[in-house]
Amino acid sequence: MSENASTTRADADGLFELGARLVGGVARLSLTIISIPLSILPRNTRVRVRRGVAELARGFIALPKELADISERVVDDIFSGTAPALPSAETIGNRARAFTERLARAADEFGATVGQAAGRAADGVERTVAKVDEWVEKAPKTP
Repeated sequence: MSENASTTRADADGLFELGARLVGGVARLSLTIISIPLSILPRNTRVRVRRGVAELARGFIALPKELADISERVVDDIFSGTAPALPSAETIGNRARAFTERLARAADEFGATVGQAAGRAADGVERTVAKVDEWVEKAPKTP
């Protein structure tokens, strides 16, 4: 019976790993597809946008990691026979504030980068419009 249970557990672990790889592959492919329009941006802007997106991803990753660490400690404490040592409400509040600040910084960085790119594009359009207006006002001289 234990052989059957361990085989079922190994199959479940294999399916979990397969699912994790599938989700990871889909996420990487999606990020690659989403980042294709970044290639038309100037290099500095492109780098800043990528940094902003990376910081945003780190912010989203930080919270589940913290929860997993806390859960692991609680489970270890339960199985060791000692009372679980949960973090205080103040510690959780501090971590939540740090997470919120990290997300806010990432959003600000991303917004500033997109704003700068939009401003440069608007300036380029204005220069082009001015050149077209100038060309229209000066009628071409025909011999």
